[in-house]
Amino acid sequence: KEVHPYMKAVLITNAYISEEALKDIIPFIDAMNIDLKSSRNEYYKKICGGSVEPVKRTIETAYQNKCHVEITTLVVNGLNDSMEEVEEIASFLASLDKNIPLHLSRYYPAYKMTRPATDTDVMLQAREVASKHLNYVYLGNMGNVDNSTYCPECKAVLIERDGYSIRLHITESVCPACGVAVPIHY
Repeated sequence: KEVHPYMKAVLITNAYISEEALKDIIPFIDAMNIDLKSSRNEYYKKICGGSVEPVKRTIETAYQNKCHVEITTLVVNGLNDSMEEVEEIASFLASLDKNIPLHLSRYYPAYKMTRPATDTDVMLQAREVASKHLNYVYLGNMGNVDNSTYCPECKAVLIERDGYSIRLHITESVCPACGVAVPIHY
């Protein structure tokens, strides 16, 4: 791939793509942020009019093809906010790599979705459950939560986040405190 060294191609997607098309474009994609809306087919069928399996296949294919993959799940009050479902999502991702970042975003009512906003305690519990399986779990659409990145080994702060401010405590992909390799791309 002949691309300017500072230009990166990031695909933000719901992951509905044929395997052929994905394999054609993936050599040109540096990273993907994939929406995994649920671990359950019923949710995809009822809410999205689709199926979860193509999304999971896209995640697996992107990961297997050495593309940097991050997952975002919008946690919707009363639809996909059970801790069992959060655990299913985290377990699936961990079966590929426990270092895949998972972004759990808090739902707010908008457009045709009028359910109440997802409770902040549910979000905090969801992060705790997902963190049992994954090294990097972040909360989105929430203020006053710690979204810093920590070393999975010694828990030293690697990237400090405060709102939209970021402070790096690393200069390479190793923890400066304990020396463990960390899969951080900057």
